[in-house]
Amino acid sequence: MTKIFENIDMCDPKTHDDPWEMLEYFRENEPLYWDPHNEVWYVFRYDDIVAISRDSETFTSTEGNRPNLPPDPSMIHKDGEEHRKQRGIVAQGFSPKYIREQEPRIREWTIEFIESKLPSGRMEIVSDLAARLPMRIIGTMLGVPVEKHDLVLSWIDRFLQGGMGPQYVTEEINEAYGEFCMHHEEMLELAAQNPDGDDLLNRWLRAEFEGEKLDEDQLLFEHTLLNVGGAETTRSAIAGGLEELARHPDQYELLYQNLDNREFVENACEEIIRWVTPFHNMFRTATRDVEMHGKVIKEGQMVGLQYPAANRDPRHFKDPYKFDITRKFDTKHISFGYGAHFCLGASLARMELRVALEEFLSRVKKLELDPNDPPRWVSSSFVRGPAYLPVIVEAR
Repeated sequence: MTKIFENIDMCDPKTHDDPWEMLEYFRENEPLYWDPHNEVWYVFRYDDIVAISRDSETFTSTEGNRPNLPPDPSMIHKDGEEHRKQRGIVAQGFSPKYIREQEPRIREWTIEFIESKLPSGRMEIVSDLAARLPMRIIGTMLGVPVEKHDLVLSWIDRFLQGGMGPQYVTEEINEAYGEFCMHHEEMLELAAQNPDGDDLLNRWLRAEFEGEKLDEDQLLFEHTLLNVGGAETTRSAIAGGLEELARHPDQYELLYQNLDNREFVENACEEIIRWVTPFHNMFRTATRDVEMHGKVIKEGQMVGLQYPAANRDPRHFKDPYKFDITRKFDTKHISFGYGAHFCLGASLARMELRVALEEFLSRVKKLELDPNDPPRWVSSSFVRGPAYLPVIVEAR
C-alpha cells in the first residue's frame, strides 16, 4: 500500500533528510503540490521543471528565489535583457580559457590534500578533501588569503544549513552574513591596492558588458553567490560520489580501470552529479494564472522546482534509483539547472570533480565506509550532500 504524504512543509529541513519516498509519491501521484505552510507550489517531474525553466515570461525569477523572502540583486533574480547583461559581466571571470588554466593547480592541491591523510589509513572526506578543495579554488580565484579559507567556509555552512523562508532566518545566519559582508569590504580594499590583479574580484571590477558594469550591491551578491554555489556544489558531488563508490566497490574498481579514458570518467562524473543533486530546488513566480495537472497556479504565486525528484524521473532515466557510472544519458540531468539560468560555474565544478576522482582513485586502492562511525548528511531544505564522511583507505 502506497504511503500518502500530505500537509508537508517543504521548507523544513527534516522533510529532506530522507526524501526519496516522499519525492516519488509526489512525482507520480501529485505532481503539482501546494505547500500550505509556506504558500508555495512545487513541481517534481522533469518535463514540468524544464518547461517552467524555459518560460521566463510566465515563470519569472525576478520575485525571489526563496519563499516569502525578497530578491537580492544577483543575476539569479533577473530575467531577459537584465539577466543577459549582468550574466555577461559575471561570465567574464569564467572564460573557458581561464577555467582551463586552473586545472594544473587544482590537481596539485588535490594531490596535496589526499597524500597528507593517506598514510594514516583514515580520512574524513568532507573536511579533508571535498570541502577543502573547492574552497581553496574559489578562495584563490578571489584572492582570499589561505589562512581565511576555513573562516569563509564556516560562514557558507551557516548560510546553507537549516530551512528556507523567513521563519528559518536565525540570528546565527544573520551574524554569519554580517561577517561575510565585512570580509567582502576587506577584499575590495585589497583589490584596490592591486587594480590590475588577475583575481576574480578585480576582473569583475574592471568588466563591462554593453557599456554596463556591476554596481556595489550586485558585486556583493555575486561574490556571495560564487562562494555559496562554487564551494557547495563540488563539495557535495565529491563527497557524495565517493560515498556511493564506497558502497559499490565493483564500480570503484571499474572506474579505476578506466581512469585513462576521459570520456568514461566524465560520464561517471555526470552520474555522480545526477545521483547527488547538490541543490534541492530553485524557485520561480507565476506572472499569470497557469493551469497544470488539473490545478491553477495563480498569478503571483511561487513555484519550487524539485531537482532531485526530476533527476530520478523514470520517464527520462532508466532504473533511476540505481547508481551506475556506465549510464547512457539519453536525457541530461538538471543538477545545474536548465535554460538561461544554467549554472555559470558548471564547467569548473565538473573539472574539480573529475580531477578529484582521478587523483583519489589513482592513489587509493581500497575505500570503505567506517562501520563504527556512520556518515551524516547536511540537514537542509536547500542543499544536499554529506556533512561528515569518515572512511578507511588503503594506498596503492
